[in-house]
Amino acid sequence: MYTLYSQRLKDASGEPEVFKYNEFPPSFRNQFYTIVSNVLLHQDPALNLIPALCKVYAQEKGLKSISGNNYPENNSLAALQRYIDTCNSQDLIDFMDFIFGYFISNHKVQQEYYVFCDNFSKGAIEELNLRLKQHQLGYEFTNGQIIVKTNTFAHKNIVKPSLVLLADEEFRGAEDEYLAAFDRFRSGQNKDAILNAAKAFESVMKTICLGLGYPFDEKRATIKPLVEILKTQSFFPAYLETHLSTICTALETGAATVRNKETGHGQGSHVEAVGDEYVEYVLNLVASNIIFLYKLYQKKKQEASLK
Repeated sequence: MYTLYSQRLKDASGEPEVFKYNEFPPSFRNQFYTIVSNVLLHQDPALNLIPALCKVYAQEKGLKSISGNNYPENNSLAALQRYIDTCNSQDLIDFMDFIFGYFISNHKVQQEYYVFCDNFSKGAIEELNLRLKQHQLGYEFTNGQIIVKTNTFAHKNIVKPSLVLLADEEFRGAEDEYLAAFDRFRSGQNKDAILNAAKAFESVMKTICLGLGYPFDEKRATIKPLVEILKTQSFFPAYLETHLSTICTALETGAATVRNKETGHGQGSHVEAVGDEYVEYVLNLVASNIIFLYKLYQKKKQEASLK
């Protein structure tokens, strides 16, 4: 992909700091269609992948067909192009998430339709993320789905590394909950986003306790008792106790308290709104501490294997 002069100027200092979320310019839509068409046309025509994709997506969206009632070409590449050109922003995000998450990353679909060689699918995902960055759009395809990019530094240095660590099979439950938090945030369900982020952090600590054989109440343990268990078991190095106590306090008054106060109780007749800043804070706070706990956990397992 060639980077134009105007783009090199815009990106000279790295990834853009300000993202757009609710507008996808025609130039991006055209580039996205090119990525999609290149992927689909790469397939054996006998597989009928394009009609299958159109049919499944239309069914998931509750549509009779992806092309609309007044368009003659149903379930075709032309119908997909029309949809990409004319759908609203939320529908375009849904379609990006569907085609890259379901048809490119889903192993069952790959086996059924022989969908793409590995290098080709990875190249398509890489180009999608580059195009999103090029247009300063606040989304990225990571771990099988579209997620929201909040703050650039935090996303690059905290959120993405935490998702890489959570891809470890041992932490799959926490990964699902953390990705669910981003999905809720993208959909404007801020309270559920906070709730799922806190669940993810709890799941990480539960996984650590299970992996190291620390006794705990799996059904009732929440952030505070789990932190205490890890401290009691000397999971935290002694020389870091003061520092870690500060982190624990931040979690108790941050992710846990925001979750409990904002989402954990009845709100009566007045609906309390949770601002995006709360969600960003919790997502970044949880991610940074997931990285820290994961690295401590790997160190503990390595030490145990040497005994």
